[in-house]
Amino acid sequence: MNCTSKLTAGVLALLLAAGAAAQTKLITLGTQGGPIPKVQRSQPATAVVVRDRVYLFDAGNGVARQLVAAGFNFRQVERIFITHHHDDHNADVGTLMGLQWATGRRAPTHVYGPAGMQSMMQGFLQYFQPNARIRSADSKGQPPPEKMFIAHDIPGSGPVYEDEFISVTAQENCHYAHDSAATRPGIDKSYAYRIKTPDKVIVISGDTGPCPVLEAFSRDADLLVHEVIDLPLIEKGLRGSPATEALMRHMIEEHTTAEEVGRLATAARVKQVVLTHVIPGGDEPDSVYLEPLRKHFKGPATVARDLMSF
Repeated sequence: MNCTSKLTAGVLALLLAAGAAAQTKLITLGTQGGPIPKVQRSQPATAVVVRDRVYLFDAGNGVARQLVAAGFNFRQVERIFITHHHDDHNADVGTLMGLQWATGRRAPTHVYGPAGMQSMMQGFLQYFQPNARIRSADSKGQPPPEKMFIAHDIPGSGPVYEDEFISVTAQENCHYAHDSAATRPGIDKSYAYRIKTPDKVIVISGDTGPCPVLEAFSRDADLLVHEVIDLPLIEKGLRGSPATEALMRHMIEEHTTAEEVGRLATAARVKQVVLTHVIPGGDEPDSVYLEPLRKHFKGPATVARDLMSF
């Protein structure tokens, strides 16, 4: 099994000092599923690091702090990729950019996400305007935020971004599988990302129900980073809530159990599974997720916690 551990300053120094051959690491910055703040876990965010480049996937509440906790300079994040527009995944996109700008970053930061990303950024820039005006008066010569915070709407499944270290491809998943045509505009999409670096292939599922298209999309990946839920524990936690029926339908149809992840991982021949976006994500033991997963997948698997490295 590949070694996974809390990220330490020594591990980070080794990572960033990688020699001529590119070395890729994945850091689970936030591993909680859902928008309710928890003590045990932070909101969803994952860093993929190639040499000294930090690429961020999702930006839940507190992501800047988690980057610092992992030993990164949060100002060095240049590219952010959002899987879908639920607030546990996108809440701090603008906040992170604003903090970068306010503390000295002078190059643009780009964020890529489903349709609505550009309009969200326009809204954040309006919200940010008083702060930007005051800080610009105190520190002359700062570039205007609208020149620094750049948003891109992903038009659909396919290539999203490429540079000398990384290529990112999107695939629409099955998070909005059940009633999107009836209750949501057709423009609302949820994406998985396939990330290729010189030495690894990583697939990040995003939030999704069981999704046949992800088998081919995940084929032969070194790491499958997949959401996971436990339905009995969720139902127990919802007992007595007036919204139990609707929420359970959402969980069953638009999220994925550990056993379903195991089936996908085996069918796709992935090398290692990392379970994240854990729901309920409280004090339950890892065996709640690993035992059903291992009914179908016999390779290395980990229930991620914040600040693990892979």
